[in-house]
Amino acid sequence: MRLASFFLAFVLSAVAGAAQAQVVTLNKGGFVLTYDCSIHSATRYEYTLTADTGSAARPSSFYKDPDLPAGCLGQTSTASYASIKSGYDRGHLVTSNHMDYDATYIRRANYMTNIVPQVSSFNQGIWVKAENVAECYRDIAPVDVYGGVVYGDAANDYFLASHGIPTPEFFWKTIITRDPNTGTAKAISWIIPNEANLGSLDNYLVTIADLEELLGASYVAINAPASLKNMLPATTWPQPAGCDLS
Repeated sequence: MRLASFFLAFVLSAVAGAAQAQVVTLNKGGFVLTYDCSIHSATRYEYTLTADTGSAARPSSFYKDPDLPAGCLGQTSTASYASIKSGYDRGHLVTSNHMDYDATYIRRANYMTNIVPQVSSFNQGIWVKAENVAECYRDIAPVDVYGGVVYGDAANDYFLASHGIPTPEFFWKTIITRDPNTGTAKAISWIIPNEANLGSLDNYLVTIADLEELLGASYVAINAPASLKNMLPATTWPQPAGCDLS
């Protein structure tokens, strides 16, 4: 579904306010973050998944990132966001389950550079469903995952004093893979508000071209042919039979 006009206007105004960004690239081995030092948050991520053979345990703790460059600050606390404002989780940009093939990478997924405030029901509901698309399709063919956040509305920035980070208004995710029978590339993308009670993922389907128009091609930074960038599935890809979500 195409975004409503008010949604478009909000995202565009939010992106326009990002001119003060101090941006660095953080290569975490299993994934890469684009990190804005000025707001103590990653704004984009990307990684590639192959067949799931991992079972490394997710750490029970969160950690400050020890590898930030000099002069680039991270969040000031690893404490739960819910301890400050009920109804928010420490939400992963790169889900830890996708990094369970390597004990080092799954630990890095719990660095606060990969964590942002997410509405709890968003984090545990619609966001998990989007993550599961990549988790299932990686066992069929390699999967490239891209995504990021959009900031803009100061009204919900509950964690500036406690953690030094604003609260995202929207999350976007793109998954690119290939049909195992034909070898044809296919893509699926969503842009989803950081809110409760959102319903089906299908309501937030967009194209890569839509994301580029909204957020800027240099920010989305997905190298793909026009045919792939304009691909809009009618529905979210179904979960394949036998998908192992562990």
